[in-house]
Amino acid sequence: MTICPYCPHHCDIAYGGTGICGMYTAVSDEITERFPDHWLMVTQVSVETIPFVHAFPQAKALQVSTIGCNLKCPGCVSEVLVRNPDDMGTGLRYQSAKEIIDEAEKNDCKGIVFCLNEPTVSLPSFLSVAKLAKEKGMFVGCSSNGYFSEHTLNLLIPVLDMINIGLKGKDEKYLRACGIIDDSVVIQNIKKLVQAGVHVETALMHAKGQENDLITQAKEVVSISEKIPIQIMRCMAFGDLGQEFEPSIPESELLCDKIREYASHVYLFNSPGTAYINTVCPDCGDVLSTREMYGPMGCRPVTFLDNRTCSCGYKVPLTGMASSSRYEEEGMDGGYRPTRALECIQGIVTCLGVDDPLCAPRLWKLYLSHGKISSIHERIQKIPLYYGLIREVAEIVDKKDSGEELLSVLEEMKNRVTDAVKGMPRPRVLYTMGYPIFSLNGGRFENQLVDVAGGEPVNRLIKRSGKPGVNLSHEEFLSLNPDWICISGLFSLPKEECIAYCKNHALLVPAVTENKVVELPPSWDFGSPRWILGLMLLAQSFHPKTCTWNMDDIADQFYQRFYHVSYRSVEPTRSFIKASAKISG
Repeated sequence: MTICPYCPHHCDIAYGGTGICGMYTAVSDEITERFPDHWLMVTQVSVETIPFVHAFPQAKALQVSTIGCNLKCPGCVSEVLVRNPDDMGTGLRYQSAKEIIDEAEKNDCKGIVFCLNEPTVSLPSFLSVAKLAKEKGMFVGCSSNGYFSEHTLNLLIPVLDMINIGLKGKDEKYLRACGIIDDSVVIQNIKKLVQAGVHVETALMHAKGQENDLITQAKEVVSISEKIPIQIMRCMAFGDLGQEFEPSIPESELLCDKIREYASHVYLFNSPGTAYINTVCPDCGDVLSTREMYGPMGCRPVTFLDNRTCSCGYKVPLTGMASSSRYEEEGMDGGYRPTRALECIQGIVTCLGVDDPLCAPRLWKLYLSHGKISSIHERIQKIPLYYGLIREVAEIVDKKDSGEELLSVLEEMKNRVTDAVKGMPRPRVLYTMGYPIFSLNGGRFENQLVDVAGGEPVNRLIKRSGKPGVNLSHEEFLSLNPDWICISGLFSLPKEECIAYCKNHALLVPAVTENKVVELPPSWDFGSPRWILGLMLLAQSFHPKTCTWNMDDIADQFYQRFYHVSYRSVEPTRSFIKASAKISG
């Protein structure tokens, strides 16, 4: 038996065995990586996507990621990557440290960042890349849970410029569910990293009911250094979590206000349209830099304070030089967006009735090596292309008959909609995510659903684009003058709060004054074959006189047929793969 030195679990690993993370084994009394120099993803990314808000602003980096984690946190956005390394390992690709650095230099990347899963579980491979990066004058960063040993800390400090540490709160039950035995380890690691001159940012997951714990933890962070940015990640019902754990955007903003009583720089993520993602001067209150949501867990700069200094004299504590322009990732590349792309594929597989643990890594390796994630993104924006993706996946997993059955049902339901709305007047429809000022890109799948459902998607009038959309000005919103507002089923907002926001901000358009707002259920408009249910719901909302079907009955038939559960019994989840959450409040 050999003790693994990399994290506080210190697993006692037998020869040929594995520990908790499944990424190390014992050979000749030594702990070695099971998949050295093998990567799930190597792609260009902007640092704000990781996210970093106070380090190397707007810089382009090369993101590397593997699989696995030393924790098992409920609701993890990367759950699809961190479970079952035995199976997922077959989806990794070899790339030497030199080849990675060569790729970074070729693409004019300023640094290397490890993100998407926990770097501790692939530490030797990450260190090999990091050391070469430092030799080339690049910065090195990572996103981590911070639950690593002093041995790992001492290996990281010489090569690490910046780290984003995701804190788990103070609730003992939740910490145990994650696998954390002693959470003081993480705080001590933050202290030592700051003392060593490493730039540290922290991310606190805001689950409903955990507000007091998060305030306590934020105070711990501030006691180490007032310069540490505190990122509040609004909890979303990914993985096994039910929606009961999700706070609304206003609830998370209220938490930010409370933490700002103690901390200088607090940012809110996973909240499209919020102003709480901007940099605000803690002395005079001026807005110094503005940002938009940019994919799950990320942001992008819209306006940026070049000289770091407020008009009142306050200096924003930034690390590293700012780049003159921002990098825009393609499709679903970068940060945590690839998890959504991979879930889109797995969501199809679920409806095909496949129960093969090797299926997912085989598919992901194929798509990552041929056109990468961008090809998936392009093929889930149009219904005919989505049909083609279903056929392709069904053939790969040897479920062609099941694929044709699924396609037949989708097409039959779609035709029912087109027949019902034919010749009907087309209302102007604005598709939003989070707050109603966050407009989804006009070319996204949701707007095609609006089109097919007999609406006129006004999002297409906005020529800017983001991931997955952009903030609208007050004037832009009013000029769109929507008859209907649709709220995305991914980063949602309750209908009542949407209407209240519009009234409080003088966004009085027909959709608001006539109470014509529809809130889509999770995964009913993007990411899984359940979009067909969203299509029927939209059509019925816009044209109730001709679309007279019973949505509960239709949804139940679909869930019974493809998920083998009753729609009326599910705990809603934002997972594209699963129909129901396992963990509810």
